[in-house]
Amino acid sequence: GGALAQTAAVEIAKSHDWQALSQFYTITANGTDAAYPFPSDYDRMVQASELYDPNNWCWGYRHISDYGEWLQYQISGIGLISPGIWTIRKNQFQFMPTPGASQKAIFPYVSKNVWVATNGSPKAELTADTDVFALDERLLTLSLLWRWLALKRMDYQQEFADFELALSQEQTRDKGARTIRSGRSLRRFN
Repeated sequence: GGALAQTAAVEIAKSHDWQALSQFYTITANGTDAAYPFPSDYDRMVQASELYDPNNWCWGYRHISDYGEWLQYQISGIGLISPGIWTIRKNQFQFMPTPGASQKAIFPYVSKNVWVATNGSPKAELTADTDVFALDERLLTLSLLWRWLALKRMDYQQEFADFELALSQEQTRDKGARTIRSGRSLRRFN
């Protein structure tokens, strides 16, 4: 039961950048280190997010995801625009050039804490019957239902379809609808 619930909860959490799991984190540089660890509850970056410099919102840090390009900057140093560039390597945020003391980088991320204990503290693992899923409990129930049927080698196609529909609806609701004006009509879409 617990392992199945943990698997279901994590898969639901990883399916979307849920508002309830999204956090902001600030790295404050010490002036000597170019690498900084993830927050303790870090799961992943919010999709299409960047690291922002609160003193230079116009530019922010430029993300370099290609290690070859990172090496080119490291070797030449040419083309670095303040405050600099960043990448993720060895489970740390790497900066170039090394940020000055007290320089900050702020970014949104998704927490891995998908459970809430009875005292209200978030946690990553289900450890007690009183732990509560941090997202919509109905999604967890529907996910557990199709998974349980699949484990018992029973037909679970309808339950899986019900879960996928509910998941899609919750993801849409979580993002909020955008209103686009086109002529006189209003349309909602994601």
